Amino acid sequence: MAERFPLMFLIATHFFISGVLSTSILTIENKCNHTVWPVIYSWQSASQLSTTGFVLRRGEARDIHASSWNGLISGRTLCSNDTAGNFTCITGDCGSGKIECPGDYHWSPVTYIYFKIDDDGINSYYISLEFGYNLPLSVVPSQSSQTCRSYGCMVDVNQTCPDDLKIFAGAKQMSCISACQEFDTPETCCTRDFKSKQKCKPTLYLRNFERACPLAYSYPYSDNNSTFVCPNSTDFIITFCPSSVPKTTRSSMVPVEGRKYDSLRNLKPILGGLSALAALITILAVMVRVNNMQRNRDSNDKNIEAVVMLKRYSYKKVKKMTNSFDHVLGKGGFGTVYKGKLPDASGQDIALKILDDSKGNGEDFINELASMSIASHVNIVPLFGFCYEGSKRAIIYEFMPNGSLDKFISEDVPTKKMDRNILYNIAVGVARGLEYLHNSCVSKIVHFDIKPQNILLDEDFCPKISDFGLAKLCKKNDSIISMLYARGTAGYIAPEVFSKSYGGVSHKSDVYSYGMVVLELIGATSKERGETSRSNISTMYFPDWIYEDLEKKETMRQLGDHMIDEEENTVKKMTLVGLWCIQTNPCDRPPM
Repeated sequence: MAERFPLMFLIATHFFISGVLSTSILTIENKCNHTVWPVIYSWQSASQLSTTGFVLRRGEARDIHASSWNGLISGRTLCSNDTAGNFTCITGDCGSGKIECPGDYHWSPVTYIYFKIDDDGINSYYISLEFGYNLPLSVVPSQSSQTCRSYGCMVDVNQTCPDDLKIFAGAKQMSCISACQEFDTPETCCTRDFKSKQKCKPTLYLRNFERACPLAYSYPYSDNNSTFVCPNSTDFIITFCPSSVPKTTRSSMVPVEGRKYDSLRNLKPILGGLSALAALITILAVMVRVNNMQRNRDSNDKNIEAVVMLKRYSYKKVKKMTNSFDHVLGKGGFGTVYKGKLPDASGQDIALKILDDSKGNGEDFINELASMSIASHVNIVPLFGFCYEGSKRAIIYEFMPNGSLDKFISEDVPTKKMDRNILYNIAVGVARGLEYLHNSCVSKIVHFDIKPQNILLDEDFCPKISDFGLAKLCKKNDSIISMLYARGTAGYIAPEVFSKSYGGVSHKSDVYSYGMVVLELIGATSKERGETSRSNISTMYFPDWIYEDLEKKETMRQLGDHMIDEEENTVKKMTLVGLWCIQTNPCDRPPM
């Protein structure tokens, strides 16, 4: 704790000095019904503010003192820490992996406010939708004039966003990307032949932003008067999710949760030093207290914000939905799965997974919710909601009548053996689901536990990838993933996951697991068991002799009797794909 005091002292000293010198106070407040993580980016490194990113829960506010500052303010949503401790957000992520956002800025499709504070004797701001939109916000200056006015982008642009610009988290749209960011054409970005005010006109996409927020800056040659100019003594209140844009000044504002807003510049000079010194002592005391409180707070309470778009049920409601847990679908190391019904008018069948109380500190639970809440695909099992009451944790899925894939490919249940065309379609469906997770989802998701037990089948045997407890959310451009420990199921884990000597861990680790599933679908792995039981003298790695048999055209006879040519071609194709996917070097494996 002791080593934190120098930093606290520097921050408090900054507050002390900013109270005496001419500064502007930027009050950032959150009136959304969920947590927001503001980002502050400074264009000039010499004028960095006291923070670059922090958390604001519902109803909270924070003052930032700015002097000769030029930069951006935006808000992040649906943020959480993964099991490796990396901090990521569904909207507005700055790419730092932390709550703070130091260094270069990563543009995101979110609502921005651009400020110039004390720039040749003036303050100015404008709201920008040039890169996209995620949250409604407003700016209220403490002084009002014809050029210094309150303004806000109040319309929910997510509701008017064109379909091809929408960005989803699960079934819910979370932001609207700009046409330039999405299509990168000369027309939408005002480049090359369109690089002039006369030629670059607002497209239909841009007009959507202009209609919603007519005074916002939405493209390079926008004709609107988007910049508001104020005296350099002006303070500003920035509100996320405002109910309206008030025209009041700071002196008449209603406190947020009992907090009083006072302007230091209104104090008489003779009292300024004494008041600032008292503030210095108070700030130090408060910071110590807040630090201890944050240290003791359960990190899962922060991470649960990542799933605010899902319906949350009480444990009492969960018991009612499952008729007091009377129909068990299955059990495992994670806990027990029960069958139930949604409590709404639809009465839809559900599968409800109760996590074992003794299983860790809930990281798997948070992982699964955070991953599945942003995934929406025909080959991903739909998630309806969750329960989170202390140690009581439950995840609610759509019920899959045909259960998991392992029941149909197990040698112990020969009566459930499937037609090879169905198995082939299942393999294709799982591949499509993984391709979506790796490349098309809002955030890249690596599953790390692809196996037949985690592939569920609906009434038409359409496969649905499930159980995201070991999954990891990554940035789109992440090629290598840092791992604190190996994860997965023996027999399906890629070699690089448990030993770095094989290469870096990436989405190619899922490709390896998928290859093992494909080989199991056609019975190649059970052939290994048969060969081993018949003779113990062979030490050949089973993919090697599968490949040798394939060259000798013996594999088809080993894997099934009386196959027609079409079935033989299907099995051969699946064999080749399986072998291709389980190559030892991750770089040699294909993408999904």
